[in-house]
Amino acid sequence: MKTSTPKNDHRVSKESGFTLVEVMMAIAIFSIGILAVWALQHISTRSNTTARNLTIATVCASDQLERLMKLPSTHANLTAGTHTPSQTTDALDNNFNGSVDEPGENGPLRVSWVVTDNTPILRSKEITVTVTWNNQLHQRSLSMTSYKAEI
Repeated sequence: MKTSTPKNDHRVSKESGFTLVEVMMAIAIFSIGILAVWALQHISTRSNTTARNLTIATVCASDQLERLMKLPSTHANLTAGTHTPSQTTDALDNNFNGSVDEPGENGPLRVSWVVTDNTPILRSKEITVTVTWNNQLHQRSLSMTSYKAEI
């Protein structure tokens, strides 16, 4: 007597594990996650650099504006017109090395100011300080304006 086995005999294997397709899908999903984390890190670093540069420019402009406001109205730095000091005389650490106005100093920060007489009223001066810097591929600037009465 012959015993026949059914044609659709699906034996359950006692071996367990992952198939190659499952492993490939897991690697693909993991890779997408790693790329997303890298992109977030890159954006975060770039944003922090931009914020740092903007903070430095704000502090530099504010300091320069305060120095100009302390001067008497007849001082040469408060004559009407545009004033652009060299980097060795602008009272800034242009190259971020801890020294201010050292000989041959050259860095990304540039400061200038414009003084306008009799604006907004007679016997007053409008002082606008502008700090410019290079931000990777393009130039950025920040301006602050204040008014000084001639007393």
